[in-house]
Amino acid sequence: MTSLRLTRSRRWLPAVFLAPSMMLLCCFVFYPTVDAAWTSLTNWNGISSYSSFVGLRNYVDLFHDSVARQALWNTCWYTALTLPVSIALAFGVALLALRRGVISRILRLAFTVPFVVSIPVVSVVWVWILDPNFGILNYGLSLVGIGKQDWLDQSSLAMVGIAIPSVWRQAGFFMLILLAGLKGIDPSYLEAATLDGAGFWTRTFRLILPLLSPQLFFCLIFGVIDSFQVFAQVDLMTQGGPLNSTNVLVYDLYQEGFSYFHVGYACAMAVVLMLGLGAVTLVQQRWIGSKVFYR
Repeated sequence: MTSLRLTRSRRWLPAVFLAPSMMLLCCFVFYPTVDAAWTSLTNWNGISSYSSFVGLRNYVDLFHDSVARQALWNTCWYTALTLPVSIALAFGVALLALRRGVISRILRLAFTVPFVVSIPVVSVVWVWILDPNFGILNYGLSLVGIGKQDWLDQSSLAMVGIAIPSVWRQAGFFMLILLAGLKGIDPSYLEAATLDGAGFWTRTFRLILPLLSPQLFFCLIFGVIDSFQVFAQVDLMTQGGPLNSTNVLVYDLYQEGFSYFHVGYACAMAVVLMLGLGAVTLVQQRWIGSKVFYR
């Protein structure tokens, strides 16, 4: 009887431990989301106490906004430039870093440091590297006979200039995830494949990649979400220029809210971005997640 009373009294114990986390989620996730959704239905400028209800007008204006459509295209282009290269580079480096030796330690350090360093520092460093007159990248290209390139001031190259440091930074994080997955693969699988006559490429594409599918799937979902939220690199390196060629969704949202004080319109953009990322993640989960092999 006493043990039954103790069991009943402990039913509230999980709620006690969950309460601090739930309070943080309510304060910093749920309430801001609901407040932004409501603000998107108004014409509030973010400063005055006056605002009027405009319904779905902000959303209608958003879908007719040519600048927003250009920002969406630029964000998709940025994702296409960075995500496949980051995952492929991270996978190759993880295979090399898996081996023991000095080269392995150098690769781990070289690809981990950019991820640890903050995005503003990485952006400022790459502005110097990409400088058309004194940058080391143009100097290296000149040694092989390629002329000077205005990486950040030419509309056809500006997004590539943004993508290069993003890949440099993002690949380090993906490398750590994939390296952990490689270390979790049973060596007996690779030994058995080798004894059966499978070469390096056969083992890589027929054995290692399927066994790494959970880690690769995580990198894909995280990479898409991270790419669609890119902001600091654009703000520090190009400010959306030249000619809006690097104006991405979050930077356009920032401009609308904090430069033009169209806070209601900016909140509508944020809600659409949130729903869009949720839909893309759901599609990835249904289409690709079902093919992931879990050991």
